[in-house]
Amino acid sequence: MRVAVIDDLYLGREEIRKCLCRYLNESYAGETPVIDDFSSGEDFLSCFMPEVWDMIFIDQYMPGLSGIETAQKIREKDKLAALVFVTTSQSHAVESYGVRACGYLVKPYEYEAFKKTMDLAGVGKIRDARFLCVEQEKILLREILWCDRDEHYIQIHTDRRGILRFRISISELSCLLAAFPQFLNCYKGCIVNAERVERIDGLDFLMDTGVRIPFARREKKKLEALFSAYLFRREREDVLL
Repeated sequence: MRVAVIDDLYLGREEIRKCLCRYLNESYAGETPVIDDFSSGEDFLSCFMPEVWDMIFIDQYMPGLSGIETAQKIREKDKLAALVFVTTSQSHAVESYGVRACGYLVKPYEYEAFKKTMDLAGVGKIRDARFLCVEQEKILLREILWCDRDEHYIQIHTDRRGILRFRISISELSCLLAAFPQFLNCYKGCIVNAERVERIDGLDFLMDTGVRIPFARREKKKLEALFSAYLFRREREDVLL
């Protein structure tokens, strides 16, 4: 997940960071969020673009734009971003519904209150809606089967849109996918989405579409270990959620 935290107080931002990392570690098997800090609404809006952040935490009381005012400006451009207000007062709870906030956290709070807010915010649905943006093309992560290269192009194989080709390097694509642990480097020039793998069969990944992705015998132990680690994370998520 990529998350923005807007708070004029450093300690406020750090508390969100600490709680969010703990929440994802406990609920989503060690997933590490990408967190961007902003000390004011103006600071955030100066670089804001729609669909960049999965979730945005907003302090209500800040110099300059208030949290509600910042949220209103966000909603002018992005109708889907998950907004969570963090404030010292409950008096703005009704206003938060006007910008379709999915959470409202009152300071000071304990971790259990943070966890409950995240559960109610629907973090699972937010994660399912994540996407990759390559050369201005948006691709839902769950649609991706595997990626490979063809001369100067990379190819992203999807189940609904066929093969998408882009003129970037496989290393650039690997960097874009690095934040998502379900993507495994199968061998040099090939990345497999473990969420779409049924099992390892011999020297192949058997995808849920029936397609087989072969790999070299020398890679077998490493890939079995990576896939086993992924399955453990997924099973742990199923138990916790």
